Amino acid sequence: MPITAETAPKPRPSKRLTMLDLIGQACAIGPLIGIGLFLAFVAQIAAGRGPLAILLAAIGMVCFAMVIAFYASFTGGAGAVGDYVERAWGRRAGMAILIIYTFSLLVSGAGGFSIAVGVLVANFSKAYLFGLVPWWGGALIVVLIAWVMNVRGADVATRAQLVIVLVSVIPFLLTAIAAIIHAGPANTWDFFSIFHATGGGNLFGGLLFAILLFGGFETVAVLAEETPNPRRTIPIALVSTVVLTGILFVLCSYAGTVYFGPELVGKAWPAQLDGFAEMANKLLGNWAGMWIRIGIFADFISCFIGFSLAASRGLFALSRAGILPRVLGRTNRLGAPTMASHSVLATALLAIAVGFLIPAAERYKSLFVVATAQGLLLALTYAVLAVGACKLVFTTGKSSVPRWIVLLIASAMPVLALYGSLFPFPQGPEQWGVWGAFAAIALAIIGSLVWKPGASRT
Repeated sequence: MPITAETAPKPRPSKRLTMLDLIGQACAIGPLIGIGLFLAFVAQIAAGRGPLAILLAAIGMVCFAMVIAFYASFTGGAGAVGDYVERAWGRRAGMAILIIYTFSLLVSGAGGFSIAVGVLVANFSKAYLFGLVPWWGGALIVVLIAWVMNVRGADVATRAQLVIVLVSVIPFLLTAIAAIIHAGPANTWDFFSIFHATGGGNLFGGLLFAILLFGGFETVAVLAEETPNPRRTIPIALVSTVVLTGILFVLCSYAGTVYFGPELVGKAWPAQLDGFAEMANKLLGNWAGMWIRIGIFADFISCFIGFSLAASRGLFALSRAGILPRVLGRTNRLGAPTMASHSVLATALLAIAVGFLIPAAERYKSLFVVATAQGLLLALTYAVLAVGACKLVFTTGKSSVPRWIVLLIASAMPVLALYGSLFPFPQGPEQWGVWGAFAAIALAIIGSLVWKPGASRT
């Protein structure tokens, strides 16, 4: 019998990933970047209430991780996010969300972050390597590292990510502990009290930004087909990672707040691009600040690897579903979707080429443009998933008071993040991220409507 498109063996990744591999992927999406660069923006908005905003966001995202775990207990595939939405809202809705989610990973994450990573490498080179590496050279190095690791298989990439995070987190923890000890009698639980407006600030606005710090942990779900028991291991990896990341964010936010002081933190911390590294310099010495800067750079590499890995699996799933060309569904002997990985590389190289058209002083701002787009698309994905989980619990009769509390908190978080992304409407370069997200949503809707489910190759 001749082998046809219908009878050919379906491409399947290998099942080589362990629990530590999954935790490595879940930890990959920027926890140290969040501390080193973005906690300052939470402080700028929430001032002395920043630690409370981070704590509330952490609680909300733990609840959302439980929602993803709820879905993962039913099914596991490379297109996991789309599979989850399909279970709640139908096949076309699932396909639309899978397109949106993959677009956010491919263009905003794996592609758009390449410029910012290159600028970060160039800045590090100026400070420590006599300016030997230009921004585009640094970007190429990181892009090629991610590509090599992805075509070698997810186990290589995820273990590299886990090592990077474990080594890089050390100076952050040391600096946070030193800041708390340095504060002495200034330490107080009032920073976590909703009834004390310590240092003023906008708690609601800070909460919205804090939620987005956790974005990306769910990328571990796209590796479901590459682990032997995804219905058990994916939920454990998801929830444990968000809990640990939340504790780290809260600790470092509190440390920064007591170090700068509740009245000054809203201005003093965001006044410096890498304020946490400057804290380390003053509290522990220049070695700690340099280690933190290296850690942020390394976490950018880890983040880029994580986005590239997840994006290639998304393209792989869309190919098997019949949305994208069949060639993107090919895997190598290690089980890695090679053509999808090549496509991610091509997207990143295109983004680097676009970087030459951006004035040098503005290149780093591309990070905030793509982060705005990705944040909006992720918040939409999270909202659809959370509300869909409410629907499933209601229709399947698996409701209970604790479960409904978790679901309601999980649903509120992404809805608040969506509101915060659009009201007030972003100005400056960030507005292009919003318009790009709107374009992606429109294309996803059109793609899901013209898609013929019978063409699916899953």
